[in-house]
Amino acid sequence: MGYLWRVRLSSFAAGAAATSAAGFFLLFKDHLLVRTTIFRRVEEIKETSEKHYEALNRRISALESRKESGAIKEASD
Repeated sequence: MGYLWRVRLSSFAAGAAATSAAGFFLLFKDHLLVRTTIFRRVEEIKETSEKHYEALNRRISALESRKESGAIKEASD
């Protein structure tokens, strides 16, 4: 009777270990997929933000150059 108990217990332990390994593999794979997706989204947001930042810099530069040219005209008058 003790031998049968050990066989059942070792079979249960082997099954639990195999299931645990499979679960870990699936969770790790899912983690990598989500991490890659988040990284791509962050990169897209970064690129969009940089484009907006450059556009704002151009607008500010244009406004400052207008203001400076207006100040030069007033000074020459």
